[in-house]
This record gives sequence, C-alpha cells and structure tokens, in this order.
Amino acid sequence: MINLIRNEFIKIFKRKNIYFLLLIAVTVIVGLNIFEKISSKEIDIKSQYISSYNSDKFKLDSYEYLRLEEEYSVVLERVELEKYAIENKIDYNILLNSENKNMALPNDARILLMKFFDNFDIALIIIIVYISSTIVAEEFVSGTIKNLLIKPHTRIKIISSKILVILLICLILPIIFLITQYIVGGLVFGFDSYSLSAIRFNHIKSNIEVIPMYKYITIIIISKLPMYIGIGLISILIGIITSNVALNILLSIGIYMISIIKNPVIQAMNIYKYISIYNWDFSKYLFGNNYNLINNNIIIPIVSSLITLIIIYLFIISMFKNKEVTNER
Repeated sequence: MINLIRNEFIKIFKRKNIYFLLLIAVTVIVGLNIFEKISSKEIDIKSQYISSYNSDKFKLDSYEYLRLEEEYSVVLERVELEKYAIENKIDYNILLNSENKNMALPNDARILLMKFFDNFDIALIIIIVYISSTIVAEEFVSGTIKNLLIKPHTRIKIISSKILVILLICLILPIIFLITQYIVGGLVFGFDSYSLSAIRFNHIKSNIEVIPMYKYITIIIISKLPMYIGIGLISILIGIITSNVALNILLSIGIYMISIIKNPVIQAMNIYKYISIYNWDFSKYLFGNNYNLINNNIIIPIVSSLITLIIIYLFIISMFKNKEVTNER
C-alpha cells in the first residue's frame, strides 16, 4: 500500500498543471496581501470603533423597523465585538465576519490569516478537484490503469491508495497554503500581529471568546476537512463513471458552487440540515453562526455528512471493481 501511495504522489507531481495552479494560487496570495497593505490607511481605530458601535447599536435596537439586508445575528456580532474593542481599548481589527461599510479598519497579517479560507477556499477546491479528477479518470483514458492491474494488487487496494492520497492532499494542501499566507503576510505587514489572539463572538454562549491563533487555525482546518474530502471523493466517483477529466472538473466545481449558495426553497422545506453538501463546511457553524439553518442541532448535519461520505466511498469501491478496462484514447 505504501508503494502505491508513493507512486500516486510521484504521478501527481509529474503533472506540470499542478505547478501552474500552485503558482497562480501563490501569486494571488501575494497580490492580495500587497493590495491590502497599499490600500490600508492610517486611521484612529479606537474612535472608529466608538462611532461604528453607536451606529450599529442603533441598527440593532431598531432592527425590526429598519428592514436591513443584514441578518440580525451579523449586526449583533459586530456590536458585541465593537463593544469589546472599546472596553479593552483595542487598536487593531477584530471584526472578521462582518464590517460596518462606514468603518474602514485596516487589515494586518493576523486578520488575513484568519480570513484565509474565506479568500482562498475556491483555490483549494480547484486544486483538490483537479487532482481528484485526474487520479483515476486519466488512467482509464490513457490505459495506464492496466499497468497497475497486472501487478499483484487487488482493485480495492489500488483505489484505496488513491483515496488515501486524496485524503492526505486535503490535509496537506491547506496547511501549505496557510504557511504561505503566514510568511507572505508576515513579510508584508510584519510578524508582530501573530502574537495576538483570535477574538470571536459566540452566538450560543452570548460571550466573547479569545482563542490563541494556532488553536483557532487548527479548529478551522478540522471544520473544513469534511468539505474538502467530500468534493475530492465526488470527483473520484465522477471520474470512474465518466472517464472524462474536463467533464469531471466542471461537474465537481458545479457541485461546490451549489453547496455555498443558500437555497431558500431548501431552507423553507426545513430539510437543509439533512443535505450534506450544504453542511459539509462546518466552519460556518462555529461559534453559533448560522445555527438557525439547522435549528440549533449540529448533530444531524454531522451524521448526514458522515453517512454521505461513507456512501460515496462504497460507490467508488463498487464502481471501480466493476469498471471495464479499455484504452479509451
């Protein structure tokens, strides 16, 4: 199994497109950091918090009359964070999920690291989809799968090694990108802000949580993994069914795009929490965010996502075992 996994990684990194995608991603990371640095302005942050708090507190108190586009929970989170910043005389940006449009808080290396997945999730997904789409489909198209099958390996062992590689990619790739953001952000803004903690408002406990950065980033990575693994397994499955890399990438990206769009019909039918693609990104439920979508019950989305992943895995095993091997080129 170890040799199969090693060979899969060798084949992945022989593809020039991988380096092209990684180069684009790194270029975008560098570009965003430089843009944020250039666009940042010297302002009196403490006075900004005070004026923004007064404005947002009015919005919160008069929410039912103002008919705002922002959700009540978003305004509440901002008010609580602004209040915390004022009381603790904070002079840096602690607003992560929402910002008052009339309030111009500058970014730093720490806040951009915290926002990394918001900014670059799509880049991670594209690379994961590309690798997952080619890891099986390309071998059937070119006929190189025959070279594996004539060796003393069962089909289950072969496909399991490919799945394990994708699981490792889903874990390693975000870490590599985060390290890149850490270094680039530190070089552009300075590394001092990394010593500051992540500050979040917990909607369930109705309090402010101060979390060490390493712990916060670890929590975010873990909560994102089900989505990365899910889209990777779906790509493998589509690849086995279609043996068409381009169609595979298109369908997989399409499924991801559907998953990040709130479907009002699904919400109205009260079945949102049962559909795994809408819930496999558990980071959106951290600190009580969006709990209204799942009726304050995180167990059902977790179970439904786990069951879905198991079903997809079983389909992959079954389809691969019965896939006819022909040279389709």
